[in-house]
Amino acid sequence: PAASKATAAHWVRTAIAALGTLACWGGWLKGSALACFLLPFVHWVLIAHTVHEATHGNLSTDPRVNFWAQFTAHPICFNVFVWIPQHLLSHHQYTNDYEHDADCHHFAPALISSEQPRMSKSSSFNEGWTFVWKGFLTTLGTSLLQPLRTLLEKPTPNYDVNVTPIPAAVPKRVLLASLLPSFFVLVYPLVAFVPHAPLLGWFLEIWPWVGMSLIFTCMTQVSHVQAETQPTASGGGAEASCWTSRQIHASLDYSVGGDALETSVVTALTAGLNMQSLHHAMPSIACAHFPRIYKEYSRICERHGVNLRQSDNFGTAVSEMLEYVFDNNRPQKIT
Repeated sequence: PAASKATAAHWVRTAIAALGTLACWGGWLKGSALACFLLPFVHWVLIAHTVHEATHGNLSTDPRVNFWAQFTAHPICFNVFVWIPQHLLSHHQYTNDYEHDADCHHFAPALISSEQPRMSKSSSFNEGWTFVWKGFLTTLGTSLLQPLRTLLEKPTPNYDVNVTPIPAAVPKRVLLASLLPSFFVLVYPLVAFVPHAPLLGWFLEIWPWVGMSLIFTCMTQVSHVQAETQPTASGGGAEASCWTSRQIHASLDYSVGGDALETSVVTALTAGLNMQSLHHAMPSIACAHFPRIYKEYSRICERHGVNLRQSDNFGTAVSEMLEYVFDNNRPQKIT
């Protein structure tokens, strides 16, 4: 229903973010270091207001608006055609289940799920560092490498199959066309600036990808890659017997205990991912409504014996995520 879609205030913020994103891309084309620096942050705000909502059909009652708004993730965040099956069909149905959730495998051989078997039992290297270094390059994978594997019919590294396929209805020529903006961003600085201004050129080349990768990795992983959101941390009871309660258990919320303004700002900047359990329980509601309904949602969970996993803020959530990743990937002695 229209009441569950984006609010007027959400659309105003979206318009402002879109103008800011266009300005940053214009500055990047002209070789502005400041515009390039701001680009990942401003573009992320636009993405936070459009792509995730549109993918779930939450932005508008008009499916055409939802379809085209998804492409604001291009060219430096992710390819929509790759994102749809792994996010909607895999991640949202089987959150943190390493056998079915594609998100558990993007940082391989780093282990995301606590139940995931180790790929190299003899290694003395903590693969938590693999999670970290891949976090600097995530969007190169989601924007270019993953769709290229489909085009070339190649398997995902460390696996025998491609774990990030596209919908069968998308022709390869359409997938290729969707890659062209990302290829342009990758090549343009090398041609236009690196030959005569190498420092500036390499900054224009590297920072949009690295900046967006760090933002995207933290925003998307912090609510699920946690010790207390793993299947092994389930308290049993309602959490084990109900699909919705399992979705809630597999998610961590943060910045939900402060004043209304703080919660609203964080929700807008994170696409509602700070209230991830609410989103996973009711994925058809736009994040603009989350601050208003979260308290009632938490009371419903309490009445049904479902415990919400929470952290104080984004900083504490990231710290807890990294602590879990390094602990889960701690080298074990050969037995």
